[in-house]
Amino acid sequence: MLNHEKLIREFEKHSSLLFPDNSGKKTTAKKIWNEIVQDPMFSQRSAVAQSSFLVPGWTGNLDDSFKINYENLSEYTVLAIDGSQIYPDRNMPGNSCFLINIGGILLTYGKQSSVNFFSEPKILLPEHLIRENISFSKDLIDLKREEFELEQSFKIALEKGFNKKNIPKVCLIDGSLIFWQLDSKTPEVKNLFLNSYLKYLNDFYENKILVAGYISFPKSKELVNLIKLGLCRYKIADCIGCHKEHDFFPCREVDNLLDTQITKFFLKPFHRTTTFWSTSKIIKSYPTHLKPYFFYLDVGEEIVRIEIPAWIAENPDYLETICKISIDQALKGKGYPITLAEAHEFAVVKGPDRNFFFNLVFKSGISQNKRLLVSQKSIKKLGLSV
Repeated sequence: MLNHEKLIREFEKHSSLLFPDNSGKKTTAKKIWNEIVQDPMFSQRSAVAQSSFLVPGWTGNLDDSFKINYENLSEYTVLAIDGSQIYPDRNMPGNSCFLINIGGILLTYGKQSSVNFFSEPKILLPEHLIRENISFSKDLIDLKREEFELEQSFKIALEKGFNKKNIPKVCLIDGSLIFWQLDSKTPEVKNLFLNSYLKYLNDFYENKILVAGYISFPKSKELVNLIKLGLCRYKIADCIGCHKEHDFFPCREVDNLLDTQITKFFLKPFHRTTTFWSTSKIIKSYPTHLKPYFFYLDVGEEIVRIEIPAWIAENPDYLETICKISIDQALKGKGYPITLAEAHEFAVVKGPDRNFFFNLVFKSGISQNKRLLVSQKSIKKLGLSV
């Protein structure tokens, strides 16, 4: 049982660290930002920088801002997909099965408005994920869930005619199209899932189905890292050399800031930034037309990060369509796309769903006259009586 009185005292000790005063850092960041956007040589400095932090590439000017005329969007279709899971429970009977549930919503606005919800549960066993040199872990379940999300997104989009251009259509995915999580995996796991993810992204490309990763309240710092380059004591950044020779690092002045705080220096409501491309290590494995680009978009209540493949980023009409639909969806959802919110509701596995799942495990064992071995811990947690 949580001791509320002690918890309050803990919060009192750490409150200043939880909500630090960044006003001075923002002032510094704004000054340096204004300097680097006016520096005609800064893009070259950034390209050759030997930095230990990730800096993006970009098109146009760093402070470009493009107005999105979302008001004239009268009809469109949007598909949103999300997923959740129940991990294997070693305290329960059976062969450690687990559940991945994919939920989603298809919304059409216009003369013939319609809505379709769906939920697709999939039961798997550890042996479904084990390969040569790949051992089972919960991480594999998360990676498999993401694979199913992409698979379902493309499958449903194709079934519903997203490759036909009668009205604007977009498939929204909750999260990133940059598969950062694979960088830390073994080569076998990385190759297995990255090849699958890229296969589905390429299916979108071949059928010219618009797809975008929508990231609410992004924590990314790639624009902040550009400001770090502006603060660097060297003309060409050299983080290794700097750390060998110095004890004070000017770039750390803006460590606690986020990209969305930087975009507020110049981004107006219902405008987007220029397009940036990621230079993360995982991107080297993407084919050129699928390399992820990103931009920041003010949807009214917040500034979000939208990620798209290169083939979409290079088409102004595709970009405009994604921005219009993202803004309209955020407005309809009072800050967050209503389709993504509903997709989450149909994907999430709540407490009663979890109990139903494990009750089915028990029922399956009983129907096969199997001896059900259950830990005392699970009996207590589930309130089972024997």
